Amino acid sequence: MTDETPAARKRRLARERKQAERRRNAVKRLAMGASKFKMEMYLGTRRELEQIRTAGSFDETEHALTITIHRVAELSRSDPTTFLRLITGKT
Repeated sequence: MTDETPAARKRRLARERKQAERRRNAVKRLAMGASKFKMEMYLGTRRELEQIRTAGSFDETEHALTITIHRVAELSRSDPTTFLRLITGKT
């Protein structure tokens, strides 16, 4: 029998679960080649990103940005002319 109180045991178990979760997340990020991307964003760009998030029914801004990047890259491969019109804004 230990001298651990029920409250202390509860805290210890919660701490151990959180540590295990952090280890799993670190392994997952490493396996997927994750990296942080930090940028300064002005109000107009923030509003446009929010428009994309809302129009696409994305829960998270990061998800909206990820999907947008992937779809635009896909467009650049499948239809370079449309991609250039999108990027340059010329019709």
